[in-house]
Amino acid sequence: MFACNICGSNCDAEKLERETPSCQNCGSNVRFRWIVHALSTALFGQSLPLNEFPERKDIRAIGLSDPEPIAAVLAQRFDYLNTTYHRRPRFDITDPKEQDAFHFVIASEVFEHVAPPVQRAFDNLHRILKPGGFAIFSTPTEPDGDTVEHFPSLFDWQLVRLTTGPVLLNRNRDGKLETYEDLHFHGGEGSTLEMRVFSEQGLLANCKAAGFDSIEQAEDYEPWGIRWEPWARGLILRKGISSKAL
Repeated sequence: MFACNICGSNCDAEKLERETPSCQNCGSNVRFRWIVHALSTALFGQSLPLNEFPERKDIRAIGLSDPEPIAAVLAQRFDYLNTTYHRRPRFDITDPKEQDAFHFVIASEVFEHVAPPVQRAFDNLHRILKPGGFAIFSTPTEPDGDTVEHFPSLFDWQLVRLTTGPVLLNRNRDGKLETYEDLHFHGGEGSTLEMRVFSEQGLLANCKAAGFDSIEQAEDYEPWGIRWEPWARGLILRKGISSKAL
């Protein structure tokens, strides 16, 4: 048994998996509930259910395609805007217009879809945070090896829909035309194209190279039904070492 910190329901799930819905009411999974848990502990020093977050309009934040049940409440409590890459309100982490702007950013299951070079996205994530700010971050990872880029020479490209399925066409910087099939999408075609599979060490190297001073790995929290599998745990990335509540 656990309580859902998003909708408040009491739940009984046989399995607690990262992406499989385990709240019978709102359909939240381990990762969604961890976002709320991590955000609460980072902001307030304690784990609050979403409906008990205090109103703090002095806290400015942005979400990169956050789950709507979470985003709706955060917009009421903070100076917060949920964005997407492909439609309004649009935000491109590879080319942000602001610097030192946000107390926190939520980037959950986004960076595996960012066009290369992905280090640019990590650098900009660090850039848009205020000093002492933090990012609630997650992405699928493999425990061993190096990060695998599916399209390392991506330059001038587009997705083409053929009768046999989608194809990625790319003209690289040398002018050579490349075609890629057997594409992997997460939840539909378009901006959900999987660009890479991070390795754990590769991901940590990206975070450190961007300048994050503190990298905290997610832990289990049974009261909210947060039990991580031994792969792809979430991270709290801090700009400047600070554990104080805002």
